[in-house]
Parts: sequence; structure tokens; C-alpha cells
Amino acid sequence: MDFKIRIKHVWNRLRLYLSFSLLVFYLVMGCLFLFSDEWIHFIPKGREIIGTTLVLFGILRFYLAYRRFKHKHIHIKTLISEKKEQKKESQNVTAELDE
Repeated sequence: MDFKIRIKHVWNRLRLYLSFSLLVFYLVMGCLFLFSDEWIHFIPKGREIIGTTLVLFGILRFYLAYRRFKHKHIHIKTLISEKKEQKKESQNVTAELDE
């Protein structure tokens, strides 16, 4: 029994889009901390550190998600090509047996 989860091409792309939306969220929040005075009453000191951390974390998250997407994309393409080759081989074997 095989209980591995197989990620399909659509789900792989959806995960990349969700990671991109998180990147946008972290960038917006980081820029709000860095360039606005909205939270000056709550956090008078250290807003620059929090904003920079949010921006860098968002960039790091997206970079890792993009690398995972490319790796899975290559893996999915390899599996598809292997299945096509196996199908051709099985058709060749059945054609040889018919002759």
C-alpha cells in the first residue's frame, strides 16, 4: 500500500500563488511598520527592526517556496515523462506479442 501524497501540477502552482500572497502581506506589513506612523503609539521604539524583519522574512519565505515549486515542477515533469515512456514500452511489448 502506498500512502504517499502526490502533489499534482495544479496544487503545486496553487501553493506558489499562496506563498506569493504571503510575500505581499509581509511586504505590506513591513512597509507599514517602516514608513508610517500608525503604530507609533503602540510601539514607539523598534518599529524599524520589526518592519525590516517582516520584509526579510517575507522574501525568505517566498524564495524557499519558489525553490520548492521548481523542485516539485521538475519532479512532476520527470514522472510524467517516465509514465509516457512506460506506456510506449508496454504498447511495443503488446505489439511484439501480437506479431
